Amino acid sequence: MDDHVGPGVGDRRVGDALVREIAVSTAEQMDLVGSIAVAKLVLKRTADEPGSACEQHLHGRRVYWRACALLAVVLLCGCDHGKRRTEPQPPQPKLSFVALDREHQRLVRDYEPVSSALTAYELAFRDWRLGRLSAMELQFRAGDYRKIVVRSLHRLRRDRATGETAHAKQLLVTALRSREGALAALPRMRAYYVRWNRSLEKARAGLTVLQDIRDRARLIPLPEDSVS
Repeated sequence: MDDHVGPGVGDRRVGDALVREIAVSTAEQMDLVGSIAVAKLVLKRTADEPGSACEQHLHGRRVYWRACALLAVVLLCGCDHGKRRTEPQPPQPKLSFVALDREHQRLVRDYEPVSSALTAYELAFRDWRLGRLSAMELQFRAGDYRKIVVRSLHRLRRDRATGETAHAKQLLVTALRSREGALAALPRMRAYYVRWNRSLEKARAGLTVLQDIRDRARLIPLPEDSVS
């Protein structure tokens, strides 16, 4: 009688193979869970199919590498699709010097009536502050000047400026809107000065943008009193 208790050589081989199979299968399934859910389902199906431990082990490794290859293809396709979606738009063609000058001259022409009528209004406002002009007369002069401002504002809003010139146009539009608000605020002086000073500031900023564009394009500067 053999008192030796324990697995035999053949048993140990089978047991070791089973342990290694279980360890490998478990590790592979854990790796694939982090990679892709489809591969996990495929491995689970493979483990349920009958066959030797060696065949299941080899088949599991083949499925693992196929799943990795599939994951790599999916990632590459996703990156390529993302690149296509984020491609920058081609830059807009630049205007010729003649077209650029025409844009600027058109803006100045729309704004110029406001600048031309400014001196007469400022003289009337000064006379009112000195007591030489009645409040009713000032309101009448301010109303006339406001009509000029509104007409120029409508023309500027309809102008189709492009590129950096569009930014200058927006500054001039803001200037005229503030000036109209200042004239409407009379005789409330605090509200008047806030809007009036903002109008002068935006008008100067718009003219500065236009002058900078023209300087880079080697165009003749605009008259400083054309926008005021």
